[in-house]
Amino acid sequence: MLSRLKKLFNRGERSTELKPLLDDDTDLDWLDAPTDPLDASAWDRYWTEHVRHGLGPPIFDMFCDDRELFRVMNNEGMRSILCAGSGISQEPRALAQAGFDVVALDISPKALEIAQGFEFSTEGFEHFCEPEMGRAGGHVDFVVGDILDSTVCPGPFDVIIERRTAQIYFNSDIGRVLGALAIRLGQHGILLSHCHDGAWKPPAEPRHFTKSWFQQNRWAIWNGGPGRKPSCRAAWLFTSTG
Repeated sequence: MLSRLKKLFNRGERSTELKPLLDDDTDLDWLDAPTDPLDASAWDRYWTEHVRHGLGPPIFDMFCDDRELFRVMNNEGMRSILCAGSGISQEPRALAQAGFDVVALDISPKALEIAQGFEFSTEGFEHFCEPEMGRAGGHVDFVVGDILDSTVCPGPFDVIIERRTAQIYFNSDIGRVLGALAIRLGQHGILLSHCHDGAWKPPAEPRHFTKSWFQQNRWAIWNGGPGRKPSCRAAWLFTSTG
């Protein structure tokens, strides 16, 4: 599987500065996320090793598709977005090219350095949305900070996106993470929570690790279906598998 991931990354590689070292390393400990989600230096090592082994932004963005989100935001007149725990993702840059005001927040300085250093092409933008969805006037700020500190990037934001971030805290502080994000969200905003169930096998239902928190706290769960979004804050839940 690792070799297939490397090939996928190479097809999307555009950076002239971040050339991966595609070695035959049999020690795969570097694939595991840090045991302490608040250890910035451990995350720096995590992202450095992933890029060194040939796994860069295209891999981490492979499940991102923002077409419906863009449609809803434009219909609702929404403009500001917080990408929380964005890592090396190019999604913040795609959102900015679609005309939105974006803040990319991550605890790892190295991750944001890689995210900004990766050459983001037209092809990269079209991975996230249709070419005609590009708009002038957007921008993105990259901020190093702790997701749990709601005084960092306080908002309020129209939309908050967390992709596979809150679930890292599943066995401990997942409620604390989601609460810190909720504080930053506007009264009528959308919190998009993307969880990945890598252990999923049919016929079981894929797990969404944050869903129960939203249900317990009486959030409206709405994924951009027909009609206008609920007038209250809404949780947009997405699960990937594999």
